[in-house]
Amino acid sequence: MLLALLLLIFILTLFSIRVYISFDNKSLKLTVKYLWLQLFKLDTSEKKEDKPKEEPEPSAEKPKPEPEPDKPEIEISEIPEVTEEPKPEPEPEPEPKEVPKSEEPPKSQEESTDDESEDEKKGSSLLDKWNAVKVYLPKVKTALKKLLKLIKIRDLDIHLTVGSDDAAVAGQNFGKINAVFYNALSLICCLFSVTIKKTELKCDYEHKTFEANGSLLIKARILSILALAVYILINYLKVKSALDSLDKPEPESNSKKEGST
Repeated sequence: MLLALLLLIFILTLFSIRVYISFDNKSLKLTVKYLWLQLFKLDTSEKKEDKPKEEPEPSAEKPKPEPEPDKPEIEISEIPEVTEEPKPEPEPEPEPKEVPKSEEPPKSQEESTDDESEDEKKGSSLLDKWNAVKVYLPKVKTALKKLLKLIKIRDLDIHLTVGSDDAAVAGQNFGKINAVFYNALSLICCLFSVTIKKTELKCDYEHKTFEANGSLLIKARILSILALAVYILINYLKVKSALDSLDKPEPESNSKKEGST
């Protein structure tokens, strides 16, 4: 019974998880499926359509300002003249006396040697850590490439349109988008297994615009995902144990030297 259950689990891990992605300037649709089951769905266009339109609130009538009571008129001749008293001149503030700065005592030779030894220890510890991690890098790089190739990107279809009112600016933007897009596409093709359906870049020299739309399918077997996760975890533990061994202090000898009597 246990053997049949393990065999069933192994067979289920051989099937792929499929991720369907389609996007444009206004919406994103993402669906995750396994066999005939739909595990996850995201559609941003539905959320925008479901939002009810907010009705404008009835404008409340503003209360009319009440008329102010008549203020008594005052003639300028009735206001008594106020003579300003002369203010006493401020006394000059005494100049602050310069306090002699206390000269710092020069560092002794022992303190300077201690600082140099601490810097040397920090540098050596960083170098030791790098040497401990550097051993695992080639193996991690080759195995990671092989595992990432098991993730497949199928039917990649992307359309981009870049434009501007100024023809010179439109040409510059089109050149920048070309460089970024094709460099990113070459990196994705190096990391994963990719099949391209169509890629199209256009330049509009009359209108200021940026439009992007496309779709793709990502497939990965559960067994491949588990193998990638286990491999990353094992290498993380190896690197962590190597760094922890460097951080441990060296064991001090319990034997003490006896002084000469």
